Amino acid sequence: METRFSRLTSLNGASCSLADSPCIGICSTTQWGDDRCSGCGRTSSEVRDWHTLSETEKKLINIRNAGEKYQIRQLKVQNRVRRTESASKQF
Repeated sequence: METRFSRLTSLNGASCSLADSPCIGICSTTQWGDDRCSGCGRTSSEVRDWHTLSETEKKLINIRNAGEKYQIRQLKVQNRVRRTESASKQF
């Protein structure tokens, strides 16, 4: 279920769910026609059909790609604010 928080975090690049898009803004499938994105690791069909996949399918794709060392958005530490510091210190 999408919440107000998940909609907002998708706009600013942070991710709160493993089912969120793993895109890091370097899509080699749409720009260069690669079979698999060099950024997030999704195949061209996964990128194209992302909005139709179930949450379970999305999570499995993200787990597979993280396991294969692709830099999915959910793994990017700079997108998260540590609990001990305020958001203003990040910028």
